[in-house]
Amino acid sequence: MNHFTTIALSSVLLLALTGCERPKAPGMQRPPEGPVPVSVTTIQSGNFPAVLEATGQTAAFNTVQVYTRVNGYLQKRVYTEGQKVNKGDVLFIIDPSDLKNALASAKASYELASANHTNAVAVLNRIKPLAAANAASIQDLDTATANERNTAASLSGAKASLEQAKLNLSYTTIKAPMSGYVDKSKMDVGTYIAAGANGLLTTMYQSDPMYVNFTFSENQKIARQNALASGNLTAPKDGQYEVELTLGDGTVVNKKGRINFISPFIDPSTGTISYRAIIDNSDNLLLPGQFVQVKVKGMEWKNALYVPQKILMTGEKGKFVYAIEANNTVTAKPVVATQWIGANVLIESGVQMGDKIAADGLAKLHPGSQITLNKK
Repeated sequence: MNHFTTIALSSVLLLALTGCERPKAPGMQRPPEGPVPVSVTTIQSGNFPAVLEATGQTAAFNTVQVYTRVNGYLQKRVYTEGQKVNKGDVLFIIDPSDLKNALASAKASYELASANHTNAVAVLNRIKPLAAANAASIQDLDTATANERNTAASLSGAKASLEQAKLNLSYTTIKAPMSGYVDKSKMDVGTYIAAGANGLLTTMYQSDPMYVNFTFSENQKIARQNALASGNLTAPKDGQYEVELTLGDGTVVNKKGRINFISPFIDPSTGTISYRAIIDNSDNLLLPGQFVQVKVKGMEWKNALYVPQKILMTGEKGKFVYAIEANNTVTAKPVVATQWIGANVLIESGVQMGDKIAADGLAKLHPGSQITLNKK
């Protein structure tokens, strides 16, 4: 045997030795597979509160835009921006100089019209007996009568102008139309403001009580209707649904609301139905425009199937449970879960009343696993 043959044989022997599996240290061997011990739970039914959840947004009970009703220079802003005011509190003052002059002119016109009318009445009263005694002509009587009517009309017009001038002057003091919070001013002091669409001064918000707007899909509404029709779901006896709000940080609002509006149509652009609740906000916890989680309570599931949450598994095709077969094996049964309530979850379909389900050892199970039942 030459030198190269010896090296080749040695290499083959080395590969053969290294290819053999080394014995594993104690405790590292894979345990022999055998039946998995499990406990058993039985599918049961019960009555549970039905809770509908949605994302909502708060809205002020009243939102009022405050406009100027007369032209003039903004003389003063009285309120503190962003603060709460009471109905009747002064918000702005428009320079009243021009309107005071207009009022004085209207008063003069009214007094002149009143004097003319008083004189016309006196003339008519003198003509009437003279005409009756044929001491004055019918023409004189007609002229006096027409003059009295004309001056009466002029007096009415002058009175209306006077009242309007008084009203216009009062509009220079702009007061809060309701109690609520006032936004920042849209106009700076000293700005000339014209009445009308461009005369917006600020916006007020009445936030007590507070509205909460939210939606449910058309499919959700149909599902509820079907469940109510079948008797699986019952509506509140008084027809009043309670609304519970949860803030973004998880705080549950300690006051309950009531639904006071349901849209009579489905929004074709979103396929949703609009709902609105009203809730007490005397503690000013809620602000307009705030996002909240909405829970609508009051309905109840009747004889609903349920399982403990801990035995509900999630696979590639969705939720399932391990059902125990007669030959002590398990199969994965797909289920449709509807609502989590406490430690339980309601099951819409996939299992039946009385089905036996594996309650523990779930991590060791796979479809077809042999099991042994734990004795209680």
